[in-house]
Amino acid sequence: METDTWRVVLASALAINAVLGLGYRVLRLARGGPMSDVVGQAILATLLGGLAIGVLGGAGAAMLGGLLYGAFFGLIVMPIWTLAVLVPMRPGPLDYGFTVVYWSLLGVIVIAAVAA
Repeated sequence: METDTWRVVLASALAINAVLGLGYRVLRLARGGPMSDVVGQAILATLLGGLAIGVLGGAGAAMLGGLLYGAFFGLIVMPIWTLAVLVPMRPGPLDYGFTVVYWSLLGVIVIAAVAA
């Protein structure tokens, strides 16, 4: 694929992760989850939106930021979150679905950032 295509894939994956993460945290808030998760995810969603815009604008720093986000969250944050939060909360199908899609998109982000 061409570089422009990879940038669109990267920006799209960043934007989807931002919306998906925030939506999931709001859903968990409605089930009695902590407000701090929503606030933290809202901050992350804002940063990811900024990265997505930067990637579409061709900013190399934004692509590097996407790569670092994808690698850090995929290799460090999500395994810890899975063991510390997901497993103890008796997850349902929606929780598993969120985890699989979010983690998969982190892989897409890393691949697209390297390819762009």
